Amino acid sequence: MGCDDPSWRCHCFPSEGDRVVADPSRNKNKMEAPLLDDLLANVLSRLPPCSLAASRCVRKDWCSLIDDRHLLHADLLPLRLDAFFFLGRILAPHPCFFSPPSVARRVGGRLDFLDTFDSGDLRIIDHCNGLILFDERIANPTTRQWMHLPVVPMSPFYKLTDLRMDMSLVYDPMVSPDHFEIFKVPLVPNSIFYRSIKLDHGSDSHKKFIEESSQWPLSSPCTTHVFSSRKWRWEERSFVRQGGGEPVDETIADLKFWPKDFQRLAIYLKGAIYVHCKNNSLMRITLSNDKYQMIKSPVRNKIIDSNGFFHLGKSEKGVYFALLWNDNNLPQFRVWLLNESSSCGGQMEWVLKTNVSLEAVMDNFPWNIDNRFSKPWILFNSVTQEEIQRAQEEKLEWDFENGVILETKDKMDEASYPVISFLGFHPYKEIAFFWVSISRVVSYHLNTSKVQELGILYHPPDDVVESFPYTPCWMELFENSN
Repeated sequence: MGCDDPSWRCHCFPSEGDRVVADPSRNKNKMEAPLLDDLLANVLSRLPPCSLAASRCVRKDWCSLIDDRHLLHADLLPLRLDAFFFLGRILAPHPCFFSPPSVARRVGGRLDFLDTFDSGDLRIIDHCNGLILFDERIANPTTRQWMHLPVVPMSPFYKLTDLRMDMSLVYDPMVSPDHFEIFKVPLVPNSIFYRSIKLDHGSDSHKKFIEESSQWPLSSPCTTHVFSSRKWRWEERSFVRQGGGEPVDETIADLKFWPKDFQRLAIYLKGAIYVHCKNNSLMRITLSNDKYQMIKSPVRNKIIDSNGFFHLGKSEKGVYFALLWNDNNLPQFRVWLLNESSSCGGQMEWVLKTNVSLEAVMDNFPWNIDNRFSKPWILFNSVTQEEIQRAQEEKLEWDFENGVILETKDKMDEASYPVISFLGFHPYKEIAFFWVSISRVVSYHLNTSKVQELGILYHPPDDVVESFPYTPCWMELFENSN
């Protein structure tokens, strides 16, 4: 746009007749505002990362200032997927750490900074934004900090029902960098939580109670135990059903979800916990207002009961449900995204995002454990220092946006098709990960269908059945770690 354009001249150089007398006080305020912002930015930039992240929650204008000027270094936050932790079916001596060699040098993936090597102590319960939750400990493998946790309180309902109770870790360094919470999930109706009768486990009266309680409505309110790092203790916390009223088609039995291989019972995302229930519905627990709601499953047929099952996960745009099943012995893969926007009129809905056959993935990645140290990602569990050094010398780079579109090869005999397992989603990109032929980890881009091989995941004699995508966080969580 040139200087002869009237509109440009009007905004930049007003003509003599267009000039107005400015309000001196108004101009002064406009001049002072940037100076005050500069002064505040200078002060905030001197704070340690944890204090700076906490300052984002003080005022909206502080939050905008910190974000606009990039005062909080992104490299300290869990904003990239750098590794996986894997667990075996049998309690292995150590969780497997699967990552590029460069990450293995920086992150304590072997967990050798902890005070135990006991297989039971090292079983990973949950992970969230760089923190790893064990049965009695919480740790940050990146900073190598860890602490013991108080014993989880027991309530009568734990012995009275056959509900699968688990723990969900809640940690968001952008909101509260020095605070985390742990929730027992799923929530339990008060009619069960405060049940005080004494029944012998396995007795006829106990079996009768389980059978009868399964038919009870999923009533409101519900209660659970919550651990707060601020108070450093477990407390009871109740949640009411959002929208009011009692459900007509949900019972306690719908909560009885026992995860299969690689399935997650619960995930945390943006102030809410999503719990996978037996009927493949979701219990969404909103932490800011202590409310919960039930979200129906996107599938209503028997395909899950026969040869497929759901996987709950989170990725770039929110909460996802993945369905992996066999159709004539060929793997099929569907992904739904939970639309939580206000445009839904207050009702959440599932949107089908991906519906593909994984036949080409199976064809192109047969069983193979050769040259495992020449792959971009390596399993660091029992390898020697010489093998690690050899892998580090390769200096392989990795970009999830790369890859190739596979073509299906000649038809294989049905009996020869290898096994494929869904490992989870990339937390910040719409990418799914698969374990193919019990030996190779590959990524599948949901939008481009591009596929890449990360590396060899082979851990004899144990079978890998749980996966945890790991995003390193360099924030110092604990003032005094063990």
